[in-house]
Amino acid sequence: MKFALFILASWLEKDASAQSRIYDEALEQVEYAEELGFDSVWVAEHHSSRYGIFPSLMPILTYMAARTKKIRIGAGVSVLPFHNPIRLAEEAAMLDVMSKGRLDFGVGRGSADYEYGNFKVDFDSRDERTREALDIILGLWTTSEFSYDGKFHQIENLTIAPTTLQQPHPPVFLAVSRTPASIDMAVDRDLPILTTFSTPEAPNLALFELYAERCAAAGKPHNLDQSPFFRFVHVAEDEKVAREYPRDALTWCRDIGGYRRTITQGDEINWDLDDWVRTRKETPASFESEAQTTTYFGTPDQCVGWIRNLEQNHNVGYFGASMSFGSMGHAEVMKSMELFGKEVMPKFR
Repeated sequence: MKFALFILASWLEKDASAQSRIYDEALEQVEYAEELGFDSVWVAEHHSSRYGIFPSLMPILTYMAARTKKIRIGAGVSVLPFHNPIRLAEEAAMLDVMSKGRLDFGVGRGSADYEYGNFKVDFDSRDERTREALDIILGLWTTSEFSYDGKFHQIENLTIAPTTLQQPHPPVFLAVSRTPASIDMAVDRDLPILTTFSTPEAPNLALFELYAERCAAAGKPHNLDQSPFFRFVHVAEDEKVAREYPRDALTWCRDIGGYRRTITQGDEINWDLDDWVRTRKETPASFESEAQTTTYFGTPDQCVGWIRNLEQNHNVGYFGASMSFGSMGHAEVMKSMELFGKEVMPKFR
């Protein structure tokens, strides 16, 4: 069993000066993850957002690589329709070289309508744009004098530098959703998949099963042992503390996730979430319901049991813990990481 750490880097304070502290805490968590023996660390691209304040992944991943020596550095994910694929292929290749071959390159189409609105990119074109950009990046990494004639991008006889250190290229992971099309894109290109920690466990396990079925139908081995299965995680010696401490943080993530789905342009920075919560028309799931379906909040022994179930009954060989989210305090995150690294992970190694 391999283990990953996901860092969301949420920004709740009104004061922008807190952003520097959030970045510093993220870097401390990465360094501690390496010390504890985590296999990888992942961050996600978000724009004009409080949910996560990593709008560009290559700079923060490069900094994380410079502060560590062994842990793999994961983009989880770069939203391909917002990027020039030539530029992204070059920057990711450069990071792979500078990190001594530690890049895990996750890509996806994104899900926030308002981000597409701000970039003036047609939301309905996201699937086709993602396919084009992905094929261009893979082509540039593996082919000299690469050419491509697509709907959105045209390239003629282009060779990029530097060459990726990992050959034929860094591991590429594709974020998948409930639509079979994203699963098929991963199967066609022999890519492991990524799922989100904010989706209930059962639908994510169903995606893993569908991926395995599609791989088998195509006569290909599945890559589930390479695909991190992410959950919100908080570990404490006391079960009640483990469940109750993240209550506000998880509720905030749920609420801002709901708000983000209501806007088609603009941002979520200058907003009154409390006012939106008071006036929203839909009643959200309770904390208890969400905690049961999307989280592993418990003691070390409970976490071992939950992960063992994934391993034995669902072919999960790579578990990802999202511990830093919403209002989770840095000190509590570090304590949770320590318990997970010293009392959970060793049971699988």
